[in-house]
Amino acid sequence: MKYGYFTKKSLLICLLCMLTISTCCCINIDSWWPQVEYKKTNELDAPLAPGSVLALENDVGSITIDGQDVVNCNVTATITTKASTEEEAKELAEQIKIELEQNRNTLTVKIKKPQNKKRRSISISFNITVPKQTALQIGSDVGEIRVSNITEKIEARTDVGTISCEEISGDIDLQADVGKVNVVYSKNALAACNVTIKTDVGSIDITTPPDCSAAVQANTDVGSITTDMPLTIKGRVGKNLQGKIGAGEGKLYLRTDVGSIRIR
Repeated sequence: MKYGYFTKKSLLICLLCMLTISTCCCINIDSWWPQVEYKKTNELDAPLAPGSVLALENDVGSITIDGQDVVNCNVTATITTKASTEEEAKELAEQIKIELEQNRNTLTVKIKKPQNKKRRSISISFNITVPKQTALQIGSDVGEIRVSNITEKIEARTDVGTISCEEISGDIDLQADVGKVNVVYSKNALAACNVTIKTDVGSIDITTPPDCSAAVQANTDVGSITTDMPLTIKGRVGKNLQGKIGAGEGKLYLRTDVGSIRIR
């Protein structure tokens, strides 16, 4: 059992190092063969009542969502394709269709694209504005997720990429396989929120609501746990922290395999 445990941790650490090195050295797989890039932008909008849900699943590309005092969902999708020739890259981009599909109280961003072939690549980056009172169900296989000014529940996941939520007010469920997670709650957020944040490789940094009231469980296998909040602690403090802030009405569950945890 110990051998399997440390093997997993070693692999995770090696993966993190490889990603860091590749980032610093600007290694680009696309440079292994001649490619031409083509960009295309799609603009879409649809009515979205406060209290609705926005759903989006993306393969490769960032997702940025900002809550505003609006009554519509406005989507700007930047499609980037790469192929051996400009004509092929343009033809590939033209085959990609993005639509907004309404089903009761859920608005889904639908992506339709052709099957990818060798020596061709597709990425789609989304910039979206929605009413502040919109719940989110979003995910990206490879790409950063950024959310701001949302008052309802946020569910977000990414396999590779960071997740950042700022000036939010509701419950959150955030998951990243490889990537750090940063969360800053609004000063207007309720004291008792339900928070779940998990990442395999990456740090977690959360600024809690004012007068936060939550049962706290934080765990890391490789890393440290620090807090600026007054905590009532149960048991020993090390790689695992269990206790409560205030009356412990909400929930604060933080978990990373490789990375540090900071509670503010």
